[in-house]
Amino acid sequence: MDYFNLLDTQIRHFLPPEIHELFQRKLRDRALQEMPNFIWCSHCSFGILHEADQLRMDCPSCKKSTCCQCRSPWSPEHQGLSCQQFRVRRHHNQPDLQNQNPPLLECPCCSSVFSVSRGGCLHFTCSQCQHQFCGGCRQTFSPGPACRFSTSCGGRGLHAHHPRDCLYHLRDWSVSRLLQLLQCYRVSPSCCDSATRRSPDSHTGVCPVMEVREESEEACGRAASPQYRGYCEIHYKERLVQLINRCHGDPAVLFSVAEMVAELQRWGVAVPTRRAEEAEQAYTEGLRATLTNSVPLRKHL
Repeated sequence: MDYFNLLDTQIRHFLPPEIHELFQRKLRDRALQEMPNFIWCSHCSFGILHEADQLRMDCPSCKKSTCCQCRSPWSPEHQGLSCQQFRVRRHHNQPDLQNQNPPLLECPCCSSVFSVSRGGCLHFTCSQCQHQFCGGCRQTFSPGPACRFSTSCGGRGLHAHHPRDCLYHLRDWSVSRLLQLLQCYRVSPSCCDSATRRSPDSHTGVCPVMEVREESEEACGRAASPQYRGYCEIHYKERLVQLINRCHGDPAVLFSVAEMVAELQRWGVAVPTRRAEEAEQAYTEGLRATLTNSVPLRKHL
């Protein structure tokens, strides 16, 4: 902190006012986090000193409540229960956190639960333990040399070793291909219906999903199409990927030969060579078996 305070005096005259203000806010947040009674609200970017004996902490900014111990959004079910008892009950009654409205995201390191908005970057940093992870598959972010997977990780992206069914990868697929994958697993996209529980007369023709913008939440506002069940294309894809993840759908069933070769190379697995007498279909299926056996989805989740 002494170093950054000194740095602040040196750079303040060289930065635009808005950048310097952001730098000072980061310094303030760092200092506050050192205080044992300082807690971030699980709903917004506000933090307060909570010195009361009760578990429930009410945020004066967003007016929502957080448990001061487990840092999860406050629920009436938490009243009278320890955090461990509440966590067991929550997982029993709501096993799919991503399917809640608003969606909930659990830190894979400290198990703190946060209410999150859609859209934006998938790179999350837990405000409680500072663990960095992917919001699409909950894999740890280990940039560059910090990643122990291979010596070449320094030149790879943050998502290089995340599973192939991560939202980061599947959001580049077309809607028709995502629907085809769901069809392979006999899952109907109608499960996306009524995700926002809107009545028919409340349709406005725009996507209602809440997104994080700067330090506030706003409705998406992009044009919504009936073919996307009341969402814009971006958020409809997110819903389809949620369904794929829930049914443990493996995108490899639709991979082309080129995609399978790239996936094997991404994980450092030797690519089988096609024999001269081997039929193309037989080679393709053998390649798919090599991929699913060598790099199973659940192994990396």
